Amino acid sequence: MLVIQGTGPQEPATSGYPQLYDHPYFGQIFLAGALSLIGYPQILNPVSDERSIILLHMIPRLFMGIIAILDTFLVFKIARTRYNLTVAFIASVLFAVMPMTWILRRVYLDTLLMPFMLSSILFAMCLKKSSGDLLQSTEGTKMEASEAVLALISGICLGLAIYTKIPAFTMMTLVGSLVFFNSKKKLMNLTIWLIPVILIPTLWPLYSAAAGQTDLWLHGIIWQTSRYKPLSLSLTNFLQIDPLITVAGIAGFIWTGLRKDFFALVWVVPFLIFSYFIGWVQYFHLIVIFPAFCIATAVLIYRVQRLLVRHNLMLISKAPLIIIVTFGLIVSTILISSDLNANYFKIYAAIAKNIPNTQNSNEKDKAVMVIGDHWWIWDSYWITEYVLGKHHEILDPYYDRNFKKPIATSNVIFIDDEKFLRSMTEKARGINVLRIRQLHDESPVTDTLFNNVSRKDNGVYPNNIYSIMTVNERYPSGLVVIRKHFD
Repeated sequence: MLVIQGTGPQEPATSGYPQLYDHPYFGQIFLAGALSLIGYPQILNPVSDERSIILLHMIPRLFMGIIAILDTFLVFKIARTRYNLTVAFIASVLFAVMPMTWILRRVYLDTLLMPFMLSSILFAMCLKKSSGDLLQSTEGTKMEASEAVLALISGICLGLAIYTKIPAFTMMTLVGSLVFFNSKKKLMNLTIWLIPVILIPTLWPLYSAAAGQTDLWLHGIIWQTSRYKPLSLSLTNFLQIDPLITVAGIAGFIWTGLRKDFFALVWVVPFLIFSYFIGWVQYFHLIVIFPAFCIATAVLIYRVQRLLVRHNLMLISKAPLIIIVTFGLIVSTILISSDLNANYFKIYAAIAKNIPNTQNSNEKDKAVMVIGDHWWIWDSYWITEYVLGKHHEILDPYYDRNFKKPIATSNVIFIDDEKFLRSMTEKARGINVLRIRQLHDESPVTDTLFNNVSRKDNGVYPNNIYSIMTVNERYPSGLVVIRKHFD
């Protein structure tokens, strides 16, 4: 929303958001550019009701669905170029239907960078046959030019992927080796590829330096590397979400490795090594290596099919693919058809409704503060502040752990849930906390809602995925009460 409004790629320092430089900016620039083409959000005529909240979320999700289709096509082209049509078909089908693909429908930087990362790999692979396509002529200059263009485009795509999220740099080993060997070990092509890979992500620290915020940039880097969620936990979640593709993919890595085909391994191993040492890995971060699992599984299935056909077992040669695809279709259908967001939309709409319109108010009446857990106040802030123009301040105990931010207004809205009430009770010292508790106790209840996304009720397999999402991302669940104190 900031990019769409032309106010820059990040939250202003005065907003209170504590990590201004937690990630580079191309993700929001890319998404804002796409949404601006359709006149988002003005085209929806948004107001403070649930329908508007749903539509405001739906349009970006539809855009992510389009990107997922493009990703599937790129996976097909990569597998087709590397192996053959059968492997490409199997890999793309797996990529389209398996449960892990559910993540591609969500708006993450990891999913936004996918088409650029896959495009970089594909263009690097096309170097190998460039002389047979554009180069029907025998002129060496045309060959050199086409190779240089393909290397440059591959470098730009990977540079944009890294500029979206830094861990994409782990793909440099794979893409760089493809560029080097597919262009017959020409250092010139590797150099042409490397220039945009390095220069484009450098725009991030250069921006912080130009803004005089190098210290905040360094703080953001240190903060990202100081958190702890081990890789082993995310790999376990990966196995729980998509057990078939995990097991089959590992078997595919072993098979291709034994045949001295290290394409999939070089895709996965540098990323896992980096993730192990960085110490902070969420299960959805692994989506960037999911295509490698699909391709390795496809190669394994193809080899098994050929072995069965060779032994005159035509009838069962298709069984492995049919079993895996059927499993993926059933689970993915359940995931897609399940509505986990309805309660969130109701709560966001209630928050928006309780914040007054401030555009025509005087400066005294304009001072409004929303206090509550960051899942509610930050996840709705982009709508209330930038879409609806309901200006307000925020106090979030997740970041302001001691409630140090001064309360300069008596116009306060509280978003109560179990986590927030516990944090307010535990941090009951200091004048500021006492002031907040007094305002809280004096605030009448305006809305009582309920949120529960864990879906642990009947033990069906997809509920395990909901539980992984809830536990690892610490989504709040249970009773949510909105209190409003206005003088």
